[in-house]
Amino acid sequence: MVDFSFTEEEEVFRRTLRELLSEILAPRSREIDRSCRIPGDVIKALAENGILLLTIKPEYGGQGASWVMGTIATEEIARADPSVATAVFHLVEASWGKIVERYAKPELAKEVLSRAARGEGFVGICSTEPQSGSDVAGFRTLAKKEGDHWILNGEKTYISGIVEAKEVDGGYVTLVKTKPEAGSRGISLFWLPINAPGIETGLFDDMGRCGISTGWIRLNNVKLPEDHLIGRVNEGFEIAMEGFNRARVFVSAGCTGSAMAMFDYTREYVKSRVVFGRSLASFEGIQFPLVDYYARIEAARLVMYKAAWMVDQFDQGNATLRDVGMWAAMAKLLAPEIAVDALKEFMKATGAYGYTKDTPLEMALRGVLSYYVGAEGGQNIMRLILGRFLFGSEHLPYKQK
Repeated sequence: MVDFSFTEEEEVFRRTLRELLSEILAPRSREIDRSCRIPGDVIKALAENGILLLTIKPEYGGQGASWVMGTIATEEIARADPSVATAVFHLVEASWGKIVERYAKPELAKEVLSRAARGEGFVGICSTEPQSGSDVAGFRTLAKKEGDHWILNGEKTYISGIVEAKEVDGGYVTLVKTKPEAGSRGISLFWLPINAPGIETGLFDDMGRCGISTGWIRLNNVKLPEDHLIGRVNEGFEIAMEGFNRARVFVSAGCTGSAMAMFDYTREYVKSRVVFGRSLASFEGIQFPLVDYYARIEAARLVMYKAAWMVDQFDQGNATLRDVGMWAAMAKLLAPEIAVDALKEFMKATGAYGYTKDTPLEMALRGVLSYYVGAEGGQNIMRLILGRFLFGSEHLPYKQK
């Protein structure tokens, strides 16, 4: 018999976290969106309660929690801050912090992760380039070995947490080419301290998830020691794909958490709003679309938690990276699209009121859109990944003549 239930520990964790976030985060969500930053006391509270980097092992400052538990945390954070800014802060650190834990030198990992878990550091991902997003193999940023150091040159863009990282001397798991002629087999990963000499940064003015910054990084002869290499030289591509798969599960949780919170908000509104002598919820034209989207969000959650479970199976040696990749791609394909469509329907149900900033609906839509248009891999990239699994690489559209 298939068991779809959460463990008692997971249920208690969700209830306790929801109660905590209702006090420390939910009342600040509009402030976070308008001020374009997550207050330091909120980050401190998350750290003190063991939420930041909770999937990292205890000796590095985490809780050693499962990926399912991390998914619950992401979903609850997004419920409390439906703009998903705080969820992005959490999921970027948790996903790529896990890569640092698993593949970086132990001394570096302990230093970087323990600070981030205390809310005194930052761990992010530095992948996208101006001419290449999902085409990781097409990157141009280079690292060359010179003596016992590496010299990095290139440019990265649409990087989350630039301001946050600079303020606390944080850094990024960074993808570079170390053997350009080898394509994806010539990619390596490095830990890149954001305040290292030779780094120039700038910011974008995003339409949503405004509480966490987004910007670009230029690397001009940035010198990194050998111990900042993550994994082995020229073997970074598969490690990076593991990181993206992990992150896609949490991204999906951010989308479903925000969407489900906004369903609850809309449901209460249409139940209390009276028109033509009856509740707005009693009209089929209002009620039925909301029912449909509730069911779709729940369907996305089922796939998402299956993907989270698959990550845990991978960590235990019971599943392959391919297994994780397939379920993570399905979760990332479904959750943002369903969430965006659901939020549009919720705004329609609330009418002109839903178009104002007196409701959280518009900031939820602006935030979730970031994952609909491409962050952590565009939607059609998810379709390509699934197409490769289902039909074989020889049938991929971009390989046809």
